[in-house]
Amino acid sequence: MLGIGASGIGSGSECWLCTGGHIFRRWGFDSVSVYTARGANHNLRELPGKIITKNLDWDQTYFAALGFGKVRGTLGQSIEGFQGTPFESFPHGYETVVVKHSGLQSNVEVGAAYMLKTTDLHLGELGVNFGAGAGLSYALGYPGYEDGPDNDPARRYRLQLLALFDLEWRLAGYDRLSIITRVHHRSGVYGLIAPRHVGSNFLAAGLRYKF
Repeated sequence: MLGIGASGIGSGSECWLCTGGHIFRRWGFDSVSVYTARGANHNLRELPGKIITKNLDWDQTYFAALGFGKVRGTLGQSIEGFQGTPFESFPHGYETVVVKHSGLQSNVEVGAAYMLKTTDLHLGELGVNFGAGAGLSYALGYPGYEDGPDNDPARRYRLQLLALFDLEWRLAGYDRLSIITRVHHRSGVYGLIAPRHVGSNFLAAGLRYKF
């Protein structure tokens, strides 16, 4: 019988999870995430209000993704200046993502981001934390869903900023398994990497397992 508990997923899957965890740790990761997403026709600043009011303008474009994460420690452990501050217990690390798009574009996307998280806020049996990350994303192929600049609408920019914004949810007793909800954002950083208004925003949900 397959069981899930505080120590992870039980007897039926224990062997392959231990083996998989050992492999991922050798590669420098301590968690794996699996999630799917759908494109939203809004800029990043609009998204919080649209999500709260449930007034999202969805596009017919999607992706499936894997994320491989590593926690390097807390800010207080890594940077002496954060010791004794409210931020000293915040975990930080990195995540790499591999994305396969479908719908209005069909390319593969790869990226990596530095990640910073809050500690868990406990709401009864439910714990939740907020995470944010920034790095780079590269489109392997033509990212047709994203817009081109006004003076060259057919042009696409493969290298863009990658920004990730997470809410991670878990129940008491299920410390290794969590649900993630995420904003996956690509942009040119106001013209620094690519012209303005050429990126994309996807809203994602999935599962994360920590080894």
